[in-house]
Amino acid sequence: MADVTDMRGYVELLEEMGELRKLDGADLNLEVGALTERAAEKEGAALLFDHFKDFPAGYRVISNVFRTCRRTGPAMGIDPELKGIDYLHAWRKKLAGYKPVPVQQVEGGPVFENQMADDQVDLYQFPVPKWHDLDGGPYIGTGCGVITKDPETGRVNIGTYRVMIQNKNTLSVKMNMGKHGRLAFERARDAGKPLPIAITMCQGPAIFLAAQMPLPPDVNEFEFAGYLQGSPVPVARGAFTGLPIPANAEIVVEGELPPMKDKDMPKEGPFGEWPGYFTEENVGETPIMNVKRVYYRNNPIILGAPPLKPPASYLPIPLGAATLWEQLEKAGIPEVKGVWGFVYGGQPGPFTVIAIKQRYAGHSKQALLVAAGARAGAYGGKFVVVVDDDIDIANPADVIWAIATRCHVREGLDVVKGVWASVCEPALPPEERSPRGYTSDRVLIDACRPFKWMDQFPPVNAFTKEFKDQIESRYKI
Repeated sequence: MADVTDMRGYVELLEEMGELRKLDGADLNLEVGALTERAAEKEGAALLFDHFKDFPAGYRVISNVFRTCRRTGPAMGIDPELKGIDYLHAWRKKLAGYKPVPVQQVEGGPVFENQMADDQVDLYQFPVPKWHDLDGGPYIGTGCGVITKDPETGRVNIGTYRVMIQNKNTLSVKMNMGKHGRLAFERARDAGKPLPIAITMCQGPAIFLAAQMPLPPDVNEFEFAGYLQGSPVPVARGAFTGLPIPANAEIVVEGELPPMKDKDMPKEGPFGEWPGYFTEENVGETPIMNVKRVYYRNNPIILGAPPLKPPASYLPIPLGAATLWEQLEKAGIPEVKGVWGFVYGGQPGPFTVIAIKQRYAGHSKQALLVAAGARAGAYGGKFVVVVDDDIDIANPADVIWAIATRCHVREGLDVVKGVWASVCEPALPPEERSPRGYTSDRVLIDACRPFKWMDQFPPVNAFTKEFKDQIESRYKI
């Protein structure tokens, strides 16, 4: 079996599985993005692009890698034949069994086969697609890993933030308020110092998935990735930053974020984001990175994971829903039977659904309030719905049925104001869009049978699944 700890091994595995299409000659200006979108809409194969005009053969872009459970499972140690809520259950068990796997410190590695330093740095040497038609520039970082170290705590973090090329040696890194990378930048800026930073533009699949997760602050993403892949992540120290760099990454850039005031930050965007809309061009929100070193393998690969209009996505399920489930239970909410999200990236998304088995009056409201405030469900959340455990929470039709028939509108709706909003929120009025003004409201919907008269609630007009399965197998309909 192919080695899945780096992207090249994963490409081999996908090819063995019949899950890879190789495409030559696609135009970086929109064709790569449009083909990626169409493949994601169809839940089609991963796409490996090569032979771009004006670039050496072998300089490649891969996209749509993690669109399905079948292609994501091997990177997470989960049965690739599982789907939907069954996959999420397996993922939750995987999280519950987490044991950190320390990194393997190495000297050198494949990523250092080619290097640029200082005045030699030229990011235009790499084929970077225009992923969406209205994007404000080439986004080299969509499936990237942004590595920072908090100057106060010393904690190393890896997050996925969109990264746009400003010029041949400068990048914009869209770290949003409240994210770990942004907190590290602000602490360095408060001290008047630049923040060292490294960005992998393609890394092992487990590292990419770890970077998507709303992990607790005490969990190191490299160690979590090692747990997922079942072996330590080999890392080397960056010559410029001293940060840990995945030694088998495809492309890594090193540099620093200068302690720039918000008002001095250059334009960034627009960019097509995960809610299905373009963010507007912004000024004064996005730190810039001065790139001092570039390392890359022979015939490098850029990982593309551009956000797409739902239901297409670069991930197969709302992976962050499992983290929210865990946080609900740690907060003392009993009998949580499932958590799901719609319109998602790595988070549960703006529409989160929780299934519970009601045990006491107020149980459903308690679950709603905790979910609305827990970190895994807080960012960008707009609607939180709680339903009984007979509802298929991964089926939007079943969820809508529960809301339409079980929610007592006067008693079952609440609005929480002034909560953490995503900068990608399309419904936020223009006058409220500022780096320090991204808050919105959250609707809490109790779509459970009212507990105090649940025994009198009308029975569901449907045979049990077990009985229907039994009859269907007998009569072969």
